[in-house]
Amino acid sequence: MSVAIADSFYKSLAKLTREEQDRVRETVFTFLQNPRHPSLKMHKLEKLKTKGFWSLYVNMDLRIILYEHTQVGFILAYVNHHDDAYRWAENHQVEVHPRTGVLQIFRVVEETRVVTREIHPLLNYPEDYLLDLGVPPSYIKPLLLVENEEEFEELLSGLPQDVQERLLDLYAGKKVVPPPKVSTLEDLTRHPLSRQHLQFIQDLDELRRALSYPWERWMVFLHPAQREAVERTFQGPARVTGTAGTGKTVVALHRAALLAKRYPGEPILLTSFNRFLAARLRAGVRLLLGEVPPNLTVENLHSLATRLYAQHFGPTQIATEETYLPWLREAAPDLAYEPEFLRSEFAFVDSFGLYQWDLYKTFPRSGRGVPLTARERRRLFDAFQKVWERMEDEGLLTFNRLLHRLRAKGEAGELPRFRAAVVDEAQDLGPAELLFLRALVEEGPDNLFFALDPAQRIYRGPLSWQALGLEVRGRSIRLKVNYRTTREIARAAENLLPPEAEEEVREVLSLLRGPEPTIRGFAGQESCTADLVAWVRGRLDFGFLPEEIGVLARVWDLAKHLRDALEAKGIPATLLSDREEQGQGVRVGTVHSAKGLEFRAVAVYGVNHNLFPLESLLRKAPSEGDREALVEQDRNLLYVAFSRAREQLWVGYWGEPSPFLGG
Repeated sequence: MSVAIADSFYKSLAKLTREEQDRVRETVFTFLQNPRHPSLKMHKLEKLKTKGFWSLYVNMDLRIILYEHTQVGFILAYVNHHDDAYRWAENHQVEVHPRTGVLQIFRVVEETRVVTREIHPLLNYPEDYLLDLGVPPSYIKPLLLVENEEEFEELLSGLPQDVQERLLDLYAGKKVVPPPKVSTLEDLTRHPLSRQHLQFIQDLDELRRALSYPWERWMVFLHPAQREAVERTFQGPARVTGTAGTGKTVVALHRAALLAKRYPGEPILLTSFNRFLAARLRAGVRLLLGEVPPNLTVENLHSLATRLYAQHFGPTQIATEETYLPWLREAAPDLAYEPEFLRSEFAFVDSFGLYQWDLYKTFPRSGRGVPLTARERRRLFDAFQKVWERMEDEGLLTFNRLLHRLRAKGEAGELPRFRAAVVDEAQDLGPAELLFLRALVEEGPDNLFFALDPAQRIYRGPLSWQALGLEVRGRSIRLKVNYRTTREIARAAENLLPPEAEEEVREVLSLLRGPEPTIRGFAGQESCTADLVAWVRGRLDFGFLPEEIGVLARVWDLAKHLRDALEAKGIPATLLSDREEQGQGVRVGTVHSAKGLEFRAVAVYGVNHNLFPLESLLRKAPSEGDREALVEQDRNLLYVAFSRAREQLWVGYWGEPSPFLGG
């Protein structure tokens, strides 16, 4: 028996308890093995507008709503408790669109509610054009007669996601091209728009795999733009960009899985700068594929580089700033520079690998804040040289120098290379990391793939990739649909960003709606903590699972304080870590540790003027330019914190709020 699983089924399934999900899984598998199995009860729903709906019993209360299609077979459309399941079937319709040929599931709309109104169109377009865009015929007249944006959005919410996207673009005044038409059954099962909403099961083994692992929508349904980024063969380095919630990490996971299959037996790398995220990428691969393929390495960049260095150069120790900063001051006693400027300039030279005078003397320093003459550069370089020599004597080197040594060995063909590398959160990589990756991967199609969001840059300043030999023009894809975050939370996060970032952000569509974020100020820290604990308790009482709630702070001391405050009130809590398996309870950590995660509800604690941006870091900035860069990194950090939330967001501060909250 052929079968398809609709995204509406996955959405409704996710709202059931784990025990109920297991019962549904057992029933589905039994049904698809033998629809006439004596343990099954099902009947056709005759008195509905849509003909073809069936009800399949799971137990005395749970019902699966099936739709029988003459060509596709049965479609798993929805699952819920008895009354809600039947109500859904009454309110939804399944049909092949007369123009696009795409099989659509959408909410029934009543045309009678608008027939007495005067025509006041918000979408002044011909009916034929709206049909070509995939609008169901029953929606044409209501769309042309809506009177305000609220009505428009309510009507839109009942439509398939791809149709919503086109109408929102149309409403915003953008040019919208009708989608390609489906003409055959084969087209229907392979068409990107069909695969955005329906998973077509080909055989029992595929069904068994689909039912053996947790049902996660991101594992199955990809937006056409995501699917293009995943499946396209790129003739060189490529990148996918998008704001928070647009599914960049999903693309990275699917891309790595596809490359592991596309190039069997050849080594593929999936990596990230952040060790917390690397652990979650590894867990995501296991969830997606059942196991990590033998030719796929999932490892954060620091771990990978130190491992390779030990193999090819021998053991070493990484010099920390605490170790070499005193040496730097000793090496430059006569230079009239602040210690922080010496540290910053040393880090700049180190990141680009300017270990020879001929490289440093002519290298552009645009944006460095403090201009230098040729003579001043020479004196600084001599001081840096003394520090490097002392490191050698002590058996130390910076992590950047480790990367540059590996890069040189790779460029000489003396390192084993990966066939391809997929890099998530690539906006956090500096020159040393990018040059190292370029040397670590073979030249050729599909060699380097980067997923990034400039607004989430929290470790590095802006960087010209082209200057580093990474040309991605013509091989760049932007994701413009936010799948994770409600429009209200997305708007609050976007308001944190500077005006120059707004244009790109405004182009992103968020189709989800929810309550406005709660942003509260308190007289002191104690009352702020008490309100946060009460808010978390309210989410739990409302039915949220503890692991669906994230509590984030700027620094670890505050995170540990919150963990203790929650546990003191009997609420289980665990600190976020870089392990794949986390402990039980509410997830508590710093914003950095939450990178790449998402939660149904998020609380951001201590959004104070001295924490966002972090005052202790700003005091060390050697120039106004460095200070501005730190401010922007912390602005991005708060953006990351807000955008971890899917449905609900609480923000608290005491005393003076962060200046970022003012817009």
